Amino acid sequence: MEHYLVADIGGTNARLGLLSVATGELCCIEQFSNKDFPTLADVIRFYLAAQINYASPRKACFAVAAPILDDTISFTNNSWSFSIFDLRQVLGFEELHVMNDFEAMARSLPHLKGEDVYPIGPNGTSIIGQTRAVLGPGTGLGVGAAVPTKNGFIPLPSEGGHASFHPHDEIEAYVADFLLREKGFVCIEDVLSGQGLENIYRALSARALTLELGLTAESITRQALANSNGLALQTLHTFCAILGSFAGDIALTLGARGGVYLAGGILPRFLPFLEQSAFRTRFEAKGSYRSYAAEIGSYVIINKQPGLMGAATYFRD
Repeated sequence: MEHYLVADIGGTNARLGLLSVATGELCCIEQFSNKDFPTLADVIRFYLAAQINYASPRKACFAVAAPILDDTISFTNNSWSFSIFDLRQVLGFEELHVMNDFEAMARSLPHLKGEDVYPIGPNGTSIIGQTRAVLGPGTGLGVGAAVPTKNGFIPLPSEGGHASFHPHDEIEAYVADFLLREKGFVCIEDVLSGQGLENIYRALSARALTLELGLTAESITRQALANSNGLALQTLHTFCAILGSFAGDIALTLGARGGVYLAGGILPRFLPFLEQSAFRTRFEAKGSYRSYAAEIGSYVIINKQPGLMGAATYFRD
């Protein structure tokens, strides 16, 4: 039985699996830390060498956390780079297709089922046949959409995570000014990502005139949920509020009446907190278009492998 290789390669982890050509099912899914491998080719070889019960795949599709501009791919949030042509030759594939990771996320949206998502807030619905948006804070911040046509949906990748960050209150203005002094430009990824959590925490520590040491995103989240660190709690509240505003902006920009879907590895760790935060209030706070935004549903993707699912649609579709 023939299988193709699919991969979802982010800034921190690489997820790989095999797609059955006959059944369309994924199997042999494994995750690796990028820092354990010098190059992308090394992690692919390591994975394939372990699949002793399967013939070497002839075709592959990789979803990567990088813009696809030409043959040379450079990751945004790690040091890897590669040539699509050279990698295909080195790994011996007849065909290697490479797409942006949020094109893959967008491709997964029409295939998600009820048990794959967690609704945030009591308002809003997902209208069948309408544009669906997806954004995801993780190592970076991805943005994409699935746009309806008469033949189904087409994916719309973007680099929306690198658009400018616009604060909505005094605390966020302080965070923006703090980061502007450091960086010279503040994009939305600088506050909505793992590094973004750390950036907000550092800024709020400076604002409070404390000598708090910098914490990792994981520590900030853990201490906030345990209510053991007031600055961590404020950081997570600020993060959720900014996320709500940005998600609402994406909903309006794309006319995403099919729903806004939140992906990435961060949010599933604190779903009840996100649900009780200002996320949905800020999502709907769009002035004269509040009622329009309020009708749009927001959902966290809890399916473990939407990136692989989306990459697999390249062959299924």
